[in-house]
Amino acid sequence: MTKGVFIRSVTGLVPDDDNAREALNGVAPGTLVACEVSRPRNLKHMRLYWKLCGTIADAIGAHRENVSDVIKLRTGHFVVVDTRSGRHQFPRSISFGKMSQAEFSKFFDTACKVVCEELLPDLKPGALRDDIMRMAGVPVESEAACPP
Repeated sequence: MTKGVFIRSVTGLVPDDDNAREALNGVAPGTLVACEVSRPRNLKHMRLYWKLCGTIADAIGAHRENVSDVIKLRTGHFVVVDTRSGRHQFPRSISFGKMSQAEFSKFFDTACKVVCEELLPDLKPGALRDDIMRMAGVPVESEAACPP
């Protein structure tokens, strides 16, 4: 099976790289083909998350990884392990291989809300996201990604 990158257009999927074009070579129009659709993770979005964690860490004198762990626990992104000494929660990974872009987007939106509710109660999640985007040098495109 050949993998390739496609762009969704109004009329369907359009090949965006040589692998995708090669995968469609020899496939007659109207031929039924199977494909798996996934959105690649957005590196800028991940960097935005780490900028959020780093900014909070700097403000409270902590490590950004610890801030990330707290955010993961507060957003419910954890696994529970029962031991003799009790029940323990461990943050789950947000790595590219462990979480789709759609899942990460939802996680990030929830993280914005948690940060505003628990750490920065005078700030709305949308304003927080926009501020972090500006600090990270990412253009602020839409107010819809992390609504108040």
